[in-house]
Amino acid sequence: MKITVTVSATFAAAHRLPDHEGKCRRLHGHTYGLEVTVEGTPQPAGPAAGMVMDFAELRRCVRECVVDVLDHRLLNEVLDFTPTSEAVAAWAFGRLRDAGLPVVRVRLAEGPDSYVEVTA
Repeated sequence: MKITVTVSATFAAAHRLPDHEGKCRRLHGHTYGLEVTVEGTPQPAGPAAGMVMDFAELRRCVRECVVDVLDHRLLNEVLDFTPTSEAVAAWAFGRLRDAGLPVVRVRLAEGPDSYVEVTA
């Protein structure tokens, strides 16, 4: 049996896609929606007994590793790649994995009706 735990967060950021042929070439912003899913086995004992991961701890990690880095920033100045949604989601997935989280999915939405997913 697989057990997953998911938290969501939002952040506001601007970016531009300099090589894009459409309107995204110009500076614009989004209120991004971020979902992070981890997978594991519930801990057998201790303060998190019965949990794959405490929601509060997962939220803290997501905030520190991703949201605090990107919120209210110009992504082109923060990241060393063209900040498409796909690339930002993959970057977030890697940062969270590097922080030791058992991440299996990152979903990044630019708005209510468009998103990308990175999965393990």
